[in-house]
Amino acid sequence: MIFYVCHSRHAYTQATMLLYFRKDLQAVFRLVPYEDKALLGTLSKGTVIWTDMDRLTVADIEMAADLSRKMRQEQPNVAQLNHPRESLQRFDLLRKLFADGINDFRVYRPETLPDDIRFPVFLRDETGAAYETPRLLQNYRELDNALAGLPGMRFVRPMIAEFGSKPGSDGYYRKYSAYRIGGRSYAQHCFAKQEWFIKDPGRGIPKQHLDDHRAYVRENPHRLSLMPIFDKASITYGRIDYTVLDDRIQVFEINTNPTVLSYPPTPFDEYDSTPYASMHADALLALPHARDSSCPARIDETHSEILAGLRREYGKRRRKLIVKKGLRFVRNAVLGEKV
Repeated sequence: MIFYVCHSRHAYTQATMLLYFRKDLQAVFRLVPYEDKALLGTLSKGTVIWTDMDRLTVADIEMAADLSRKMRQEQPNVAQLNHPRESLQRFDLLRKLFADGINDFRVYRPETLPDDIRFPVFLRDETGAAYETPRLLQNYRELDNALAGLPGMRFVRPMIAEFGSKPGSDGYYRKYSAYRIGGRSYAQHCFAKQEWFIKDPGRGIPKQHLDDHRAYVRENPHRLSLMPIFDKASITYGRIDYTVLDDRIQVFEINTNPTVLSYPPTPFDEYDSTPYASMHADALLALPHARDSSCPARIDETHSEILAGLRREYGKRRRKLIVKKGLRFVRNAVLGEKV
């Protein structure tokens, strides 16, 4: 059995995988909110995956770390991926990667800015994900003005990052993402965009970049370089986001609770996400005792409640997507006929 420990509000990262692409995982995968973490102390065997540490308080992390230590001592048939305290969060990871000569850009807290900071820079929260393009700040004046507005940004742990990317020879920035699950890794996507802030393209990968994406996923070309970076971070489950500049990997983050697949499937999808689901599920099923179906009743009950809520929410999303994509399909078909 796999016990996936996450913030209760962020169990959605597994929804599409469990509900649509690999329903077989429902027999051996349990979502465990941190509020119920004490129940892990009753496990006889399985693999526990600790995630979402950036969303925990210091006290929460210490309690989870104490439980993790006790489990290692008293439950020899329970493997653990990641560690509540020792797995590096975004700020400490990026500081370490710069110090070790892997990254060429630095990050700082607002109260510890050096005199030689390299502009442009941008503000972001160490906690959670960023969905809007951060503003690139070109000098101290712009940075000071941005810092003055921090109280209204609701950042939990603000940090300042030097800009560490540039477009390729074709004028496009690229973001690569690859997963580590225990001893396995797989490449998930290569996205390209003319703007520097790259998120999921939503409607699919533009055709001019689809071949690059497919080659990246097929070859997983950076796997030998990425695993030591995961090791430096003490992260054995997560997704690393990075780019490649002058043949050198530059890491943006390692997310311990990333969304595995964003969208439920529809009859109008332009690409098939099944191969990605299979790579992820196969790596999960290779974890120690992953196929063992024994589970404490209270964990089963909580998991069922969470999954039922996700089923309702993602059912609505899927219906909306089917209508939206269906209308687009009909419109394109009509325009094609007219042409």
